[in-house]
Amino acid sequence: MLRSEAAVAFYFGLLISMVFNFRIVLNPRSLITGGLGDPLLQTWELAWLHRFLTEGGDLWTANQFYPAEDNFAFTDTLLGYLPLSLFGDGQYAAVFRYNVAFVLAFALAFAGCYLLAKQLGSSWQAAALAGVVFAWAPWRLSHLHHLNVVSTGGIALALWALARGHGYSFQERTEPRPWWIFAGWLIAAWQVSIGFAIGLPFVYLMGLVGLVVAVSAWRRRSRPVVIANAYGAAVFLVVTWFLVTPYMRVLETYGFARTWREIEVFSPPVNGLWTAPYETWLWVETIFNDHSTIPEPGIGEKLLFPGLVVVLLAVIGLFVSAWRVRVRVLLGSAVVLSVVLSLGVNFLDGALYRFLWDFVPGWDAMRTPGRLVLWAILPLALLAAGAVTEFGRLLVDRTQVALKLIAIYLLVPALAALLEGIPRWPHVQAPGIPPDVARVFEQTQEPILMLPIDDTSDFTYLLWSTEGFPKLANGNSGNFPPQYQEISEATRTFPDQRSIDVLKHHGIRKIVVVKSRPYGVDFAARPVAGLPVERVEEGDIVKFTITG
Repeated sequence: MLRSEAAVAFYFGLLISMVFNFRIVLNPRSLITGGLGDPLLQTWELAWLHRFLTEGGDLWTANQFYPAEDNFAFTDTLLGYLPLSLFGDGQYAAVFRYNVAFVLAFALAFAGCYLLAKQLGSSWQAAALAGVVFAWAPWRLSHLHHLNVVSTGGIALALWALARGHGYSFQERTEPRPWWIFAGWLIAAWQVSIGFAIGLPFVYLMGLVGLVVAVSAWRRRSRPVVIANAYGAAVFLVVTWFLVTPYMRVLETYGFARTWREIEVFSPPVNGLWTAPYETWLWVETIFNDHSTIPEPGIGEKLLFPGLVVVLLAVIGLFVSAWRVRVRVLLGSAVVLSVVLSLGVNFLDGALYRFLWDFVPGWDAMRTPGRLVLWAILPLALLAAGAVTEFGRLLVDRTQVALKLIAIYLLVPALAALLEGIPRWPHVQAPGIPPDVARVFEQTQEPILMLPIDDTSDFTYLLWSTEGFPKLANGNSGNFPPQYQEISEATRTFPDQRSIDVLKHHGIRKIVVVKSRPYGVDFAARPVAGLPVERVEEGDIVKFTITG
């Protein structure tokens, strides 16, 4: 197995990912890619999974947003990375764990799409092109701070295993392998467990796959294939239901819901399809990197450029390809449908997207239509792979070029696509926990509010809380419970009687002000005379304790 094609594909994907991410490979416990926002949230999430594995308790009620329950289900949970959470305590292990997952995400995406294209009948050079595009398309580089979005390897791996299990190829069929079918459904369940931002459309894709498989199995009367699919689909549905349940509780309890206005705001313009993010080294300061006409907010969600190489080869692949015409039409149709949906309201005023929003369960939970371009990139990669495979056949049949030279020529598209995927990512130092804060976390069992409250500070507090996981009233997940909103609003003027009453109402009597945070000195200097509050200053922090 260690020398199999699948293993070799993973090794190459891992090597490329490590080279592209060499700075965090060299500094895995201290550097983070993409800033001090969502990466810190996801670092904390992976650390919370470690805490759950080692200490048990309620998985879905984490140590953020006290006293709100089920707060771990306020965003994607990254549960699929649970095996990485078996070892390591504290913030430095948490950063290391996140960086390992980040590097692996790209390696798995490359290996998965390589194997899928190879299984479907492409040459290994064409499969390499597909893997590179699926892992390092310029669109993906704009989501470097979203581990849940770049973790797409399970999609291609699941489709590969299912195709292998059914003996399916775009060119010829082979004998079915039922265990591979079952493995495909398990991999699909793993992919969904990472999160629903990408997982929700994938669930519907797997539903479509299951329907096609059921019809095919019924026509072929293959009992082992039917059994493997039945057991695999059952596991997939059970896992999906287990994951959906806490989100349904959150929706019922807190009423978190996306609005059509958010879809309007985050829908990419048409020119977003050929606009690359700043994170692409090759296209920066070119005509493909003009952001002046991309409206705020959320520019990063509106840059959908899949890469020039794959688009050109996919267009060629519609006419010159190793795939049958019917396959090309299906792949081309998938590209068009996905692109239309990714534009949200900016195609036919969003009529098709609105239909899905109104009638497809869960579709109204997504606020960023642009991420649906992923489902255009995969068929684009397969169309391009068909073209490169056919080029290889034509070179062998119609020229006298040596086979070794042909093999090298056919690698050029993959290398060109890889050139487009070279990232220029920002790296930041993970903010280490101050010793004074660490002592408070170690000595305090009761809930704590950290001040000042702001987006960046709350992300930082979450990272610090991986040292012992004290209960925090702070948190940040994109969805904010009413308790947090009330506490945040009231404590702008802390300490005063109103803020004290609100905090007491929510069971919070310990407040820690970090003076080195923005506006921290202002909070620390406020008087407490006449208020039921004790104030103790220790180095960089000021501790307030409500006594009344």
